[in-house]
Amino acid sequence: MPKPFDATIKDLAALGPADFVTRFGGPTTLPVRLLNVDLSTVTTAADVVFGIGDPLAEILHLDAQASASATKHLDVLAYNALLYRAYQVPVHSTVLLLRQSARHPNLTGKVQYAARPGRGIMDFGFELIPLWEIPADDLLQGVLGTLPLAVLGKLPDTLRLTDALAAVVKRLAQRLQQEAAGEQAERLLTAAYILTGLRLPKQEDVIQLFRGVSIAMRESVTYQAILEEGRVEGRVEELHRTILRLGRERFGEADETVRQNIEAITDIDALEELSLRLLKVSSWAELLARESA
Repeated sequence: MPKPFDATIKDLAALGPADFVTRFGGPTTLPVRLLNVDLSTVTTAADVVFGIGDPLAEILHLDAQASASATKHLDVLAYNALLYRAYQVPVHSTVLLLRQSARHPNLTGKVQYAARPGRGIMDFGFELIPLWEIPADDLLQGVLGTLPLAVLGKLPDTLRLTDALAAVVKRLAQRLQQEAAGEQAERLLTAAYILTGLRLPKQEDVIQLFRGVSIAMRESVTYQAILEEGRVEGRVEELHRTILRLGRERFGEADETVRQNIEAITDIDALEELSLRLLKVSSWAELLARESA
């Protein structure tokens, strides 16, 4: 799962491990903690491991996926087996699919084969949870620690995406104001902001959506820093699109190398200067030669 979404899920899990187990593993009266697991041969940034019980009685292994992987089922099998070997308690593995593009035909919830039929069999099963099939309303009414995931939940079909998300963000912010302490509210809101980027590809749309949160939440230093970073990223993306569009009209379609060179420039002043120079040169090569000079 690409950053920053992997770090966001891990931060949420650290903030409320019992809430994650309640939502994705089922209610428990036993103590819950994050396990600091070092299985360096297979560990990935998306894996979160919850220990249930003291002494340890079982493990919930959660892997959140934002993108499709042809071998994820094999990673889950390996991780489950290594966790069982390390802790020698039952291990339940769950793959949380954050968006529909995380699906892959190989990810069925099973790994089954028999190398020598009748002489042994591999029969492993794990749970798949498509987050977009869980009503956002259920997540909004659920435990506080998984509240930010509501922005990726199932929305009403009768509303436009942005309108439905605006309603989710409003209710989310209201609950945080009423139930969460300052730092906790700040981290949960920041997580919701980052995860919304999985649903809205344009950064400026995400920024606009979160401008409607309450004054108290807007005063959060971290939240303001995230918003400002988003504004800069949105402006950079806009300038990239403008340069490529205007250049296409003057020089023809940019090849992949040209596109990569332009998108590698993230300084707003440099991009604005490049967009002005574009009208004075006669080719992509000349434009980029001047940029590198």
